[in-house]
Amino acid sequence: MNSYFAAVEQQANPFLRGRSVGVCAYDSPGGVIIASSIEAKAKGVKTGCKVRDAKLLDPDVVILENEPAKYRSTTEKIFNIFKSYTDTVEPYSIDEAFMDMTGWFRDFEEAEEKAREIQTRIRNEVGEWLSCSVGISWTKFLAKFASDIAPKKSVLLIRNEEELNKILKDCPLQEAWGINSRMEDRLNQLGINNLWDLKRYSPDRIRYFLGRYGYYLWANVNGLEISLVHQGSPESKTVGHSYCLPKKTNNKDYLRPILYKLCEKTGRRLRNTGREAQGINIYMAYTRGGGVGKSWKVVEKIFTTEEIFDLASFWFERVELLFPVRMIAVAVFRLSETTNQMSMFEDKLSLKDLSKAVDKLNDKYGEFTVVRGQMFGTGDVARDRIGFRKID
Repeated sequence: MNSYFAAVEQQANPFLRGRSVGVCAYDSPGGVIIASSIEAKAKGVKTGCKVRDAKLLDPDVVILENEPAKYRSTTEKIFNIFKSYTDTVEPYSIDEAFMDMTGWFRDFEEAEEKAREIQTRIRNEVGEWLSCSVGISWTKFLAKFASDIAPKKSVLLIRNEEELNKILKDCPLQEAWGINSRMEDRLNQLGINNLWDLKRYSPDRIRYFLGRYGYYLWANVNGLEISLVHQGSPESKTVGHSYCLPKKTNNKDYLRPILYKLCEKTGRRLRNTGREAQGINIYMAYTRGGGVGKSWKVVEKIFTTEEIFDLASFWFERVELLFPVRMIAVAVFRLSETTNQMSMFEDKLSLKDLSKAVDKLNDKYGEFTVVRGQMFGTGDVARDRIGFRKID
């Protein structure tokens, strides 16, 4: 999807159409733009730009805080259109998906025709202000690569190696999915300066220097299928939540309720996936750079907010915060399907049931209708948001 969050906002509010719009997680000078409209991008307001800088670049920019529920409902409608063309749809993020058309269409030309039909249906059935770019090819990587380099609102088809070679000539390395600036530097050291160089490089040599990931990159640009399209979203290995503090401080009385709310957000997400965890990670980033944190495994599986907070609090109360904190992150890992197994030392089953009951109430009547006492005064803290590469 093109300029997705901003386009959804323009779709919802016709008065924003044709105007410069920037969507951020938090509307504060230090907040970060997570999506900008086509009009805003033309003024230099792009993803990653600070709100204060966006207003300097374009004094007329309209800054909006994101509304995840609005984007999720729009995505659901779009994905329902996808599912009417194939039974294999893999969400990659809230604004991107893979579709395996193998066996559904005779050839690339028919797939291209259907792709344009999908674009039309999105405009007609979901929103006239919503547009997408589509890439079609014979591997998952090449389809994404084509969609990334395709002009906005268009369809780019890579049918064969001859067409691929023409595109790769002088194509920058970072145009390829999986190559960031650090990897680009490492490839440059091997004499690989663009994707055409990467395609022609020795697979044995690149694997020697960069390991399996180097071979993965080489195979991708050579049209070898490394990763198939899977039905539904692949399960994440961690569940968590983070929050950038409006007040930078190392005052634990201020930080403690925020930490609890992050544990609650993490617990809610964990329980929604129907899983338990056996590991926890806490991190607090300093304003001066760096930070302090800890990641550890636990013997007893954790499921409830209280279990997560007890572990986080045990570390938090003992750690010395040397500088003001700007961001707190909580995550759990080593995930497995939830069970009703009872602890040898205490009955956790009732706590699980209580947590599920509270979740159901909040699902029905709205987030934080029922809250723990430690969360009083945190109503505007760590609100719902969607991170990159996330669906929910």
